[in-house]
Amino acid sequence: MKQKFFVMGAIAVMAIAGFFVFEQATSAQRPDRNAQGRNQGRQGGNRGGMGMINPASLVDDSWVDLTFVLKVDDETLVKARPIYQASRDKFEAKMKELRASDDMRSAMTEMQSYAATVGKEFQMGLKEVLTEAQMTKLNELTKKRQTEQAQRMNRWRGGGGGGGRQ
Repeated sequence: MKQKFFVMGAIAVMAIAGFFVFEQATSAQRPDRNAQGRNQGRQGGNRGGMGMINPASLVDDSWVDLTFVLKVDDETLVKARPIYQASRDKFEAKMKELRASDDMRSAMTEMQSYAATVGKEFQMGLKEVLTEAQMTKLNELTKKRQTEQAQRMNRWRGGGGGGGRQ
């Protein structure tokens, strides 16, 4: 008798757990995600942030390029690290502040102007540390990465660009 209750209980628990797993696995594929209470009031639905390239990720990518693509020496990396850290911290703080904003349009505009200001400071700081050839190559890599990210975002939004959905 105890075995019967144990087996029935185990089957019931597995059925309930299976239902929840199935529910979560299929909810990502539903076309009505915005109607489920998420991202209400946000133009464009769930677009991963504010519909623009995250400046903090550009700083991160630039560090990766500097370290692994340009392969600058350790002494230069030690000098460049505070510049990268300060820029990244500024962007993260501003992004956190703007995520709380109700007006996404003005938040995006504000972030773009803020990114331009911090970006200039970032470039000026790096010019003091890197050689002209290193700066040129790093800027080329950054522009290439920005173009690629913009193309991916455009394709993701359904803006053509080959491949992807039809």
